[in-house]
Amino acid sequence: MSCPGFGELNIPSSRAFWDDCEEDELENLKPVEKLQLKFDDESAAPGVPLESDLLLVIEGVHVTHFGTSVLGKDSNRVCGIPAKTSSLQWNPSSKQLLAVLEEDLTSSGEVTELLLPYAKLAKKVITLTLKPKVEFKSENIQFYRDHIAIVRGVGVNQKDVTELEAPNFIAGVAAGVASWRNQEELPVSSFVIYTDKLPLDSTAAQPVIKLLQSVGVSCSSGYIPPRKENSYLYM
Repeated sequence: MSCPGFGELNIPSSRAFWDDCEEDELENLKPVEKLQLKFDDESAAPGVPLESDLLLVIEGVHVTHFGTSVLGKDSNRVCGIPAKTSSLQWNPSSKQLLAVLEEDLTSSGEVTELLLPYAKLAKKVITLTLKPKVEFKSENIQFYRDHIAIVRGVGVNQKDVTELEAPNFIAGVAAGVASWRNQEELPVSSFVIYTDKLPLDSTAAQPVIKLLQSVGVSCSSGYIPPRKENSYLYM
């Protein structure tokens, strides 16, 4: 009989359960490694997080190139964030801090904890979640069939942005940071954009850029996606 694996809840009814566990399995169990921000230069790891005028958290699938090229053009990389190719970027001239997050819901809780010290010191926080348009739920879904993007806000008092309707919701680090700021009664604005193209191309990026500019985020006016390598089919 083997011990139950992680993710299972199995309460033994007697001590015999533990006696049946193979000793080598217990010895081979390793403690879960605690996630940490990955500073490129260990000596540069600050004891105190950066204070920013604006912290922008942008999260989604294949968002790294868009985030770093459009939003982090004049920024310096502060550190890597333990979620694939995620990173924290700092623009000293505008005092804008950018967290570019590749969606990874399995570690979102821990990553949120790592970013809370920065969220606490920011004067203003904006979160933006990018999702595929097919995930958007609506009774009038046919109305949005030809839309490049569907823009929604969460607790945002902005005339041109509609409040996100149930059963739609946001999750991940963006939701975690926004929820924490809201509980602490600190200013936060949360948006979600459902787009028909991920990774973003130059056309699909325009509604995203337009929204960011409308809320005062410093960013480029256009986006050029990375060139894809030519593929060939041999028969």
